[in-house]
Amino acid sequence: MDDTQREALRAELLDRRSALQQLLIGSADSTEAVEIDNSCQSQLSRIEAQQGQEMARATRARWENELTRIEGALRRMENDEYGQCFVCEEPIPFRRLQNDPSVTRCVECAESE
Repeated sequence: MDDTQREALRAELLDRRSALQQLLIGSADSTEAVEIDNSCQSQLSRIEAQQGQEMARATRARWENELTRIEGALRRMENDEYGQCFVCEEPIPFRRLQNDPSVTRCVECAESE
């Protein structure tokens, strides 16, 4: 991977990190406990509200996981360890990194897990 490719991946990681941080800030309210007035809402409405809250929590957990992977990739870039498979230590092909710049394994090692 040359410097231009590496910088393009870094820019993509930084953009995605920023977008995820904004999503996480905006989603804080949707994961709070559901307050339901039993006199005004049916049991189905309560279930729907709780289901919506669980879906919001699951989405938030996925975003947090992706943000962690992105932060790790950026740290590896700073330490000149980016783009090497964690398992076999061979270079991860640029095309794979283009698809997901935060991957830590080459295709062969990822498939063998």
